Amino acid sequence: MPLITEIRHVVRSERYAIYVDGQYCTSVRARTFPALGLSVGKEISCDKVIELEKFHWKHKYGEQAWEKEKIRIDRVTNIIETKFPRLKVSVIGFGADSNEFLAEHPDDSGKPDLLIEGRDTGRKYCMLEVSGTEFMRGNSYWVRPDKLSYAQKHPAEDVWVCLHYSQPSEKLIFIRPNPETDYRPSEKEIRGSIEHYVEFSEHSDEHKSADEFFDYLLSKRYPK
Repeated sequence: MPLITEIRHVVRSERYAIYVDGQYCTSVRARTFPALGLSVGKEISCDKVIELEKFHWKHKYGEQAWEKEKIRIDRVTNIIETKFPRLKVSVIGFGADSNEFLAEHPDDSGKPDLLIEGRDTGRKYCMLEVSGTEFMRGNSYWVRPDKLSYAQKHPAEDVWVCLHYSQPSEKLIFIRPNPETDYRPSEKEIRGSIEHYVEFSEHSDEHKSADEFFDYLLSKRYPK
């Protein structure tokens, strides 16, 4: 059985180089390394090390979390189409229309989940990334940097972020990224791993209520 023979911390790149049976295998991110359970002498193949690193969060949360994400997307879609019957909400994000656990990454990180367009006209209104958690904790809203980066790199797509919380009562919060802002993420420890998020509050300019987002959709339908 192959085993890890050496681990080197590469400070400059914030990664750990992993050697299996004396040969370089791969490097893993410093923020996820503590949660992977890798150590010198551990019996594991190089392919398995690569899989653990590449799909860490999918393995960490498992298929149940993947299914909850699908339910969240379906719920947001239903809310918008019920309020605006003349709008069509289509799933465009990677794996967002499937309950299957997909062991691969999208080519364009941060691509939104939904496209909102006119049901009869096909006119594009905006794109929507759906995120959130089951329980609303604290009073700040966390968004992954890649979601904000995608929105900034594709201004013509008019990307918004929708955060959906189902407990203690259902709540929708919308974030409209500013293309000119240099967002600085902060570190969050989640299940033994260090992840990065940008925090927003109700006082952030990007923060919009559900009513404000719905008013925006109306303004797109009936431009002045």
